[in-house]
Amino acid sequence: MRRRSWTRIGALAIVAGCGGSNGTGPDNPGVVTPDRSEFAVLNSISGTLQQFNRIGGALVPFGRDIQLGAGFRGETADFIQDLWVTAWDAPEGSQVLFGSFSTDERTTAVFPNNAIVDPGKPTVIFDAGGTVGALIPARALDEVYVAFPGTPMAQIAVEAVGTFVERVIPAGQFLVSADGNLDDADGGREPLGPPRIVLHEFISGSYFDELRLPEGTVGVTEAIVLEDNMLLLAGGGVDPATSAGLGDGNLVEIDMSARSVQDVNALGGNGLSMEAGRDGLVYVVRTKGVDTAETDVLTFSFAVRSWMNGPENPIQPRDRDGSNLNCRVAAGFLDGQILCATYVAAGQGRLVLLSAEGEFIHEVPIGAGTTDILLRPS
Repeated sequence: MRRRSWTRIGALAIVAGCGGSNGTGPDNPGVVTPDRSEFAVLNSISGTLQQFNRIGGALVPFGRDIQLGAGFRGETADFIQDLWVTAWDAPEGSQVLFGSFSTDERTTAVFPNNAIVDPGKPTVIFDAGGTVGALIPARALDEVYVAFPGTPMAQIAVEAVGTFVERVIPAGQFLVSADGNLDDADGGREPLGPPRIVLHEFISGSYFDELRLPEGTVGVTEAIVLEDNMLLLAGGGVDPATSAGLGDGNLVEIDMSARSVQDVNALGGNGLSMEAGRDGLVYVVRTKGVDTAETDVLTFSFAVRSWMNGPENPIQPRDRDGSNLNCRVAAGFLDGQILCATYVAAGQGRLVLLSAEGEFIHEVPIGAGTTDILLRPS
């Protein structure tokens, strides 16, 4: 078991501010053009990171698309300042890729024995010496690894974590693992019971404690920690025969200091994604009930521990013609505007800028299979 001290970089969840700027826009000499991107989207099928800014009420691409490789199939990423990291399975073994938003610099790490580990979402960290790295949940191995740019192989950080670890977040003196508690032995994801939150000591990696979530919560889609509070999106189950959503997703509030569940908030659908907005709200995209692909957006406030737009009054994104728009992932800005990315498996997806009420403002085409939005702080 690896013994090393890690520290999470920056705020764990809620980000604020916009990038700096210089120069003027190519189509409007009076509009100032930022010198870096404000946000990026990860396209899991087309294998690209695309960067954008909001300029004069429009979405404007920034720089060239970052090509992640023909075999890329990662669905999540994390970042700090100019550095980003993502991970995915490949036939020759799972890979961790670090890169730069502003340059073509890349560095790749693999896992011991070229293992295929089914990596979950990376979490950017500093080690005790100030080196930037990332924690990677290895869902197929029930372990957590740590990787560093320029180091060719990821190293084990915590062993025997759970049965399907989706997310690992450093918090205080602990590594907090969100374990989906799923059986993936035959390629499926059958629930073995409610998800668990498992704590290991930061320095030693030793097991400390765990919290089992209430019966009826299924799976882990995402988790966000802010100070002593965690929000966990238990996305809900699917019918094993048809893959239809069962509509039993929940947003779970957890007091990390007391290691207790504060509340379980039913979504009224399956939870597809959860993103922290710049406005202090958490944006949850959910399906609108059982066995449906139609979605809307819920918002939850960390500050008051309450829905701002809950299952009874969701934000319904609207397309240019006023029809309903189905987002795969969404996030919000300080001025109330909302970013909505659609998921298209073959062909171009759409990145749509919406008002606070979900009304259409502007859109740009994006790659296929968009699964993550990265809101970059200043």
